[in-house]
Amino acid sequence: MPNTSYPKGMEKLLSAQINLLNDDLRVALLPPTYTYSNTHEFLSNLGTRIGTDMVLANKDVTGGVFDADDVATDPLPPGNTAKSVAIYKNTGNASTSPLLFFFDTVTGLPMATNGGAINFPWSDGPDKIAVLNGPFIPSGGELVMKAGVNFLTDTLKVALLPSSLDPGGTYQSLADLGEIIGTPVELTGKSITGGVFDAADVDFGTVLAGKSPGSVALYRQGADAATSPVLQIISDDIMGLPFSGNGGGFALRWSNGNAKIFSLIPA
Repeated sequence: MPNTSYPKGMEKLLSAQINLLNDDLRVALLPPTYTYSNTHEFLSNLGTRIGTDMVLANKDVTGGVFDADDVATDPLPPGNTAKSVAIYKNTGNASTSPLLFFFDTVTGLPMATNGGAINFPWSDGPDKIAVLNGPFIPSGGELVMKAGVNFLTDTLKVALLPSSLDPGGTYQSLADLGEIIGTPVELTGKSITGGVFDAADVDFGTVLAGKSPGSVALYRQGADAATSPVLQIISDDIMGLPFSGNGGGFALRWSNGNAKIFSLIPA
């Protein structure tokens, strides 16, 4: 199967229980007998592991991209086959150490142990170990990876943006976006299920004639616009956008598909 994430771990990431930069993250080497399951939540679910789990060193979170040094095992006795790896947050107790990422497509694996060490690198591509891609903007993805936003308890709002705004621009706060159409609306009915975030649909009310909404910003409310970090700019797959305002109302309906507003589980 392709490299993926553990849904329960992604729930914890979205509720600010995981800090990929500062937490003690470790890598478990797994035999062919392990089968990934999206119900696995803790280290104890992995069963038998090969050798000693490795500490991720020199972790880095930049622009929603997570990276760390490549890893190498201690010498491993012959007779085993290393097939996949899992990254988890170490709490000191296997029953409470949450699983985060699973990799079975790693350079050098599978490999039969022969008494020597196994060295394997993380991807040198743009995604590194893990990435929060669009609609997360880089600064928003970085904030999430550093436990800077709790999608359940923080005040999250959405704002209508003009079609002239470049969704790929460099933004950090609501103040950076310039024009906001109408009044931002707070998200209600928020939920996180298996790394999938959802909320109630949003009624923006009347959109004045001459205004042309083309995207929406999802942001965490701060004391003012300059202290309200933007998390996502969503311009695709929103029914009704873009359009030209004519004084009528506009209601934003989130997807009813599996990903809802967004999902941290690869499709």
